[in-house]
Formats: sequence, structure tokens, C-alpha cells
Amino acid sequence: MKKFLIYLILILLNFSVSIYADDIRDFEIEGITIGDSLLDHFSKNEIKNFTITKYQNNTDEYISLTGAEDKSQEYESLSFHVKKNDNQYIVHSISGSLYYKKNFNNCLDKKKKIVETLKFNFGNLKSDEYDYKYDWDLKSIAYINDFDFKNGAVRVYCVNWSEVTEKKRNFTDNLSVTIQINYFTEWLNNRTN
Repeated sequence: MKKFLIYLILILLNFSVSIYADDIRDFEIEGITIGDSLLDHFSKNEIKNFTITKYQNNTDEYISLTGAEDKSQEYESLSFHVKKNDNQYIVHSISGSLYYKKNFNNCLDKKKKIVETLKFNFGNLKSDEYDYKYDWDLKSIAYINDFDFKNGAVRVYCVNWSEVTEKKRNFTDNLSVTIQINYFTEWLNNRTN
């Protein structure tokens, strides 16, 4: 099947999509997509310098690697989920994030523009919009838009962290664009519920 790719610059975000938008692997952030090896984009030494986040159970299947601030042209940070012992660092989820210290309205404005662009270009995509309050304080709120594909989803969201959470966890309000494949989403939901 021929794939026609168009490239969109979404409010300074490097994000490409297939014109038919039926496969989550057609989406890219900074030229990286689901199924890519991080070794095709970074040296082993660069990957080893990424911040590693493990889930509560140390035997979990996936880890999160965050970094590439100096290599990203559009984001302040990139995060990747890879299998814990995968020497090829195959990507199962990728996120690009921008941070908004004391300027949450700008986050919402940028999110709105990205969502409008996705809806305009891909009107056939199902989009769900909702808010999520984080359990640990019920004051931190994520404003989320999900775009569903047959094998994954794109999520565009802003998180307004409460002042307590910002201080306690050293978090900053942020905009993130996340691409993840269905089997990873299912694993993540099962691990965090």
C-alpha cells in the first residue's frame, strides 16, 4: 500500500502523519516513531545518559527513558518507553513535552491549536476530550484530547499541577504530545490500576 505522508508543523512541534491516519506508526515526534530503535537516533552513550524511570514493581516489563534535550528541536524533553532488558531500545511509546512555569494559559492555547490542526486535517479521527484529576491530591488536573487509531492513540494534554505537587514532586505545568501503541497502553493501564 502506498503511503502518502504530509508533514505538519504543529505549533512548533515536529509531528508527521499519514494522510489516511490509520496506523499509529505513521506518526512521528522528532523523526522517531513506534517500533524504531533508539540506536538509529542516538548513540549508546547518549541513551545511557537518559533519566531512567522504573514503575513501582522493579520487575515491570517497561521503563521510561527521558532526555535528548540538546537534540530535540521542538521539545524541551523527549520520553520513550522501551522494554526493560531490550538492548535495541525499541520504542513502544514516545512523548514530547514543553513546560509552562507560572503560565498555564499559554499551555492551553498551544494545546487548542494542536488539537484544531489534527481535527482539521483528520476529520475522520475519533477524538475524546476530558479532564482527569490526579488521585494523590485531587487538585492537579490534566486537560486531555485523545485521537484513536486502529492500533494506538495520540494524546495531546496539558497538566496544571497543584502548588503542593509542584513543590513536593518538583513538577512544572506542561504540554505533552504522546504516541503509543495499544498493547503498551493496555500494559500501562493494568500496571497503574
